[in-house]
Amino acid sequence: MQTQLLPVTLNPANLLGLVQTHVRLHADAIDNHFASSDTFSFINERRFIMKKELSGNESDCSDNQANIEAAAVRLPARTHAERVPDGLALGEDSKGTPSCNTVPSNDNIDKFKPLRFGVDSLYLSYHGQLFDEWNIKLDELKTQAQSEDEAEQALAQVSIGSHIFEVRDKGMPRFPYVLVDNCFFIKINRKLSKTLPMVHVQISSEYLAAVGVEAAEHDLRVVVNTLGIVDGAATVSRADLFLDFVCADNLAMIEQPDWITRASLMAKYYDCRLEQPFTGWVIGMGGNLHARLYEKIVEIFNKSRKAYLFGLWKDNGWQVGEKVWRMEFQTEKQTLKELGIISLSDLLNQQAALWHYLTHDWLRLSIPNPNDTKRDRWPNHALWDAIAGVYALPLDQPRLQRFRPARLPADELLFVHGLGGLTSFMASRGIEDFGEGLGEYLVQAKEFHASKGEPFQSYVGRKVKAKARKYNTIENQKNMVGASRRLQEEAEAYQREKDGDDGDA
Repeated sequence: MQTQLLPVTLNPANLLGLVQTHVRLHADAIDNHFASSDTFSFINERRFIMKKELSGNESDCSDNQANIEAAAVRLPARTHAERVPDGLALGEDSKGTPSCNTVPSNDNIDKFKPLRFGVDSLYLSYHGQLFDEWNIKLDELKTQAQSEDEAEQALAQVSIGSHIFEVRDKGMPRFPYVLVDNCFFIKINRKLSKTLPMVHVQISSEYLAAVGVEAAEHDLRVVVNTLGIVDGAATVSRADLFLDFVCADNLAMIEQPDWITRASLMAKYYDCRLEQPFTGWVIGMGGNLHARLYEKIVEIFNKSRKAYLFGLWKDNGWQVGEKVWRMEFQTEKQTLKELGIISLSDLLNQQAALWHYLTHDWLRLSIPNPNDTKRDRWPNHALWDAIAGVYALPLDQPRLQRFRPARLPADELLFVHGLGGLTSFMASRGIEDFGEGLGEYLVQAKEFHASKGEPFQSYVGRKVKAKARKYNTIENQKNMVGASRRLQEEAEAYQREKDGDDGDA
């Protein structure tokens, strides 16, 4: 399909900047349209140089390790947009900043497809006082978690509502206790403090995808109220707003001057393992507010393993093989406070206004005009207009239908890697029949563990309880009183039997 350049009301100087940026962002389409034209011969030359540079980078990469190239640069002073005057309300345009509809759509914007947007990561704090009995109980469980006895470690759990939390053996700075499951990462402070909250909680993005912000916080409040006396509503310590989308634009062609931002640092990232090594941008790293634009599928396979997103994307029209980009803003407590967002209700009520501020006042993708030194007058690229206006779209937000508070291992780990020991045993013994191999494996496993001084059933039970604590699946605390005693009795009975056999011999 040929790219059509729609008419734009610009003076000749601005038109030059528009054409230059359009060429850079849509080089593939222009190649096809003007393949026989000498006028655009410089495009092929430029792409050849870029490919040559990237090929050089790829040859330097290790076969076994990803080399992520972060070209962090401190931007010149002219990169900064004019700051919003003190007292400007959230969502208002700063003086001189153009509105979001400065550039008409082009062909590629018709191929812009939003998939999901909202809050991806959410950190909440609750002030109050931890109950004394919970302080004592958590201290005991933490001590058990630090035990060298795996059976004792398995008992370092606490059940609250529908959650079976693992109690970690180590705390965090200023928070001595840590509780974890697939919904919440809870840090607990045992002392009453005017500044330090009683608990600081990260709500998992998977749980947010399943139930939404309000339902997740309601569940969390039940847990927090169980632990102590809560003073006031939840306050927001961090909120990450995101948009997942598909587009036809070649985002690898974005260059540093195209970004109009208040941030001082930015980095462009490459992954040399990929045929198309560009993976994204990070803008404003190290600050209380920074943005990330990155290829989400690459991140899923290399880092987060959030395969549940595929189903949610499909519900909104994603097709396998399409690149999915994520535009994400990480806003810390200080920035949120400056914008008047303190409580969770503030965030929910002003979420669209916050996105407007982030995509209009703090960061924009522009069409540069080299003949205009006032960069805040440069118009938005059409893709950025689509990103900035996503909250105005009637887009359904599909929910994750299957979710458990347990942190379960991946099926591949269980049914592929988990069979590794059995298949190695069968091959070493020359057994091909699975039933025969499994039976013989159990026989020899029992003999092996007996020779090590621990009954096979005891060993298996101990390992299951340890993993159940890690996976949040079995409440080992229900058998807390008798669990260690039974294991000890089994070990003593086995030893007596073994000593008797040795005596008979």
